[in-house]
Amino acid sequence: MGRPAKSNELHQLHGTKPQSKSATESVYVSGRPKFPSHLSKEARSEAKRVVKLLEERRTITSGDVAIVALYAEVYVRWVATKAQIGNDLMVEIKMKDANGAIHTTKRLNPLLKVAQADEAKLLQLTTQMGLTPSARDRVRPTKSQRAALEVIPGSMADLYPELCNDEPVAKVAKPATIFQPMPPPDYLEDEEPQPEEEQE
Repeated sequence: MGRPAKSNELHQLHGTKPQSKSATESVYVSGRPKFPSHLSKEARSEAKRVVKLLEERRTITSGDVAIVALYAEVYVRWVATKAQIGNDLMVEIKMKDANGAIHTTKRLNPLLKVAQADEAKLLQLTTQMGLTPSARDRVRPTKSQRAALEVIPGSMADLYPELCNDEPVAKVAKPATIFQPMPPPDYLEDEEPQPEEEQE
């Protein structure tokens, strides 16, 4: 069994570089984007779901508000369009012929083109956010908030960098130190015993 991979903080502390390109962190700090007020209730709910997923993967920043909002809007429109289509892939359309007679014919539901356009846009947006099987390993994790802070020499982050990582550190049980007080002296310092005089 191989050794566990070093974190980026340990590589920086030891002066080494990670061999895996996918493990390289981005230069941008992680953060949660603020949702625009114009998002609908359904779009806001979908945006929160995606942001939570991206936070777990450490691939979201506060500047990704536009792509998250656009994805949420397209997703809600796609769901609404599918609900309107239902099982009606074909719709009846009344048309007039050259003689002015009205005939009923069946055509593909025009909403299918709207749904297909939304699906293509969703695939493009999810690929850019790393939410597809082929793109998720190409997205680099963002830099954590703690790693972005300046490390002061002599501080806890400098002396114990493993304690400042986002990953939990296994607690090592330390042996209990038993305090044993020293016995009090038989005399006080200012009452030192005088040497006995020699008897003649």
